[in-house]
Amino acid sequence: MAVVWDASLDSARAAVSRIGGLSRVDWLLLAVLLGLQYFLWFGAGSWWSVAQLHAQVEQRQSDAQRLEKRNDKLAAEVLSLQNDSGAVAGLARRNLGLVGKNEVFVWVIPAKAN
Repeated sequence: MAVVWDASLDSARAAVSRIGGLSRVDWLLLAVLLGLQYFLWFGAGSWWSVAQLHAQVEQRQSDAQRLEKRNDKLAAEVLSLQNDSGAVAGLARRNLGLVGKNEVFVWVIPAKAN
């Protein structure tokens, strides 16, 4: 077991001596690499901000689909109101409480739920 420890200690010393033996050009290239990595991970076009933008796009697309369905429903209602006179009466009955001639208004009050 002591042999394994000595071997790992020697390899650690060798790694430290290799790091200390880097030239100025190597240190400069390492600094440039780390600087580029910073912008990749934390900058304006980083992975995190791109993921957030994709989530926003998906949310906006789902909102747009919901609004398109609503617009289609409203367009169909407008078309129905333009072409069918009975639709106007039905809308007036639902929203304004219209009661026609020879009709009786009946209001049903639901029983209390126990």
